[in-house]
Amino acid sequence: SVVVLASSSIDAFSFMRKEVQYGPSTGTTGLEKNQEQHHLHQQRSNIFGKDVASFVLASQILVAPLIANAVSGGGLDFAGLDISGQDFSRSNYKGKDFTQVLSKATTYAKSNLQGCRFYKAYLVNADFTGADARGASFEDTSMDGAILKDANLSGAYFSASLLDAATLENADLSDASLPPKLLGRICEKENFAFGTNPATGIDTRDSLMCP
Repeated sequence: SVVVLASSSIDAFSFMRKEVQYGPSTGTTGLEKNQEQHHLHQQRSNIFGKDVASFVLASQILVAPLIANAVSGGGLDFAGLDISGQDFSRSNYKGKDFTQVLSKATTYAKSNLQGCRFYKAYLVNADFTGADARGASFEDTSMDGAILKDANLSGAYFSASLLDAATLENADLSDASLPPKLLGRICEKENFAFGTNPATGIDTRDSLMCP
């Protein structure tokens, strides 16, 4: 389509140059001049009509893959969207991008969130109960009141906002990346990190290496 568009544009340029160079033919009758002008007008319309059609087709071809990609997998699937209060539970979102989403009170319960990116996401009161979020990124998020009960968070990445979550009951945080000064505060916080993960059988405090 791009090649067609370029060639038709060249045709249009060549045609206009020829018309300017030679001008309308002389020595013709009024009727012949009218017929010639009508013919030139038709040629112009055909050439520029092809340009418009080619441009539209090229735009559709270029845009279609972007739309398909957003639906089918990877890439910026939910980044920057407001998905507050929506139900994302019991579904597979492995590898999806939730960067900077507004996700207040959204439920991700029992969903596959492996490798998902929640960088700078607003996760206030979000529900991750029983979610598989291994290797997910929760850095620089707002997690006030977020529920992480029964979640598999092994290998996930967190910032200090993890301490603002409602609970880490039964969560598995094996090999999770936490700020150095945060671990002690999590272990000391009463009724916060305790229990055993129902899926992995790992004790929450053991996964955090609490004393």
